[in-house]
Amino acid sequence: MSLSTLRFTGSSLSNIQDGLSVVSDNISNVSTHGFKERLLNFENIRSNAVGGSSESGSYLVSTGTNFAQGGLEFTESSANNENSTNMAISGSGFFVLQNPAGDLYYSRTGNFNIDSQSNLVDANGNYVMSSGGGRITFPENMSGFSVSPAGEIQVSYDNQDPVFLDQIQLASFNNPEGLVNIGSNLFIETGSSGLANFSSALQAGTATSSTRISAGALERSNVDLSNELVDLMALQRAYQAVSKATTTNDDMLSTTIGLVR
Repeated sequence: MSLSTLRFTGSSLSNIQDGLSVVSDNISNVSTHGFKERLLNFENIRSNAVGGSSESGSYLVSTGTNFAQGGLEFTESSANNENSTNMAISGSGFFVLQNPAGDLYYSRTGNFNIDSQSNLVDANGNYVMSSGGGRITFPENMSGFSVSPAGEIQVSYDNQDPVFLDQIQLASFNNPEGLVNIGSNLFIETGSSGLANFSSALQAGTATSSTRISAGALERSNVDLSNELVDLMALQRAYQAVSKATTTNDDMLSTTIGLVR
């Protein structure tokens, strides 16, 4: 087997393994709220075989992210969504989260809760940011709260009318496909994504002007299992192509050695 074929086979098998990891991750997160499908892109390549002939190659795998809207799963009835910390974004944009060190993350996952310090946080303990750029902290003596489609939080006190507390902050990007997924459905901005544009739901003149926040709901994963099966079949064909190229080169090398003898 020629050195070029060895390189071709090694890189092709590595691409196929990467592709299988992506498909496996998608399938395992089909029920994960807010999960965004990772995409596979395939490109036919060719490799020079022994004797200068050319063999069909495997597919070169690159990945991206599908930020299409997932369906909504209502965790509370429409008549009883008060005091629910579950929130779903309908439309463009991301929730803005901040870790204790001050680093910002962006996510579509809205299964929030109130921590021991009365802060609104995500499942990893990251703070949910307000439109003013600070943490959202609930008063300890409130009797309840509600979240409007614009992300405005109103709190209630016994025998008093609800009062405005804060508003959920959203972020949008000129190129969201440039965001990097660091795990746990958290994304960080990059030079490719551009800087975050901060706004709020239903804010006129912004990318989130038609975005609504649904309290008492969560966004479902947008993974389509049928697409994953198609990708698995493409990866299988890629493996078969690599195997054929390897076998062809082995046969040619064996013939050459036999002639020399």
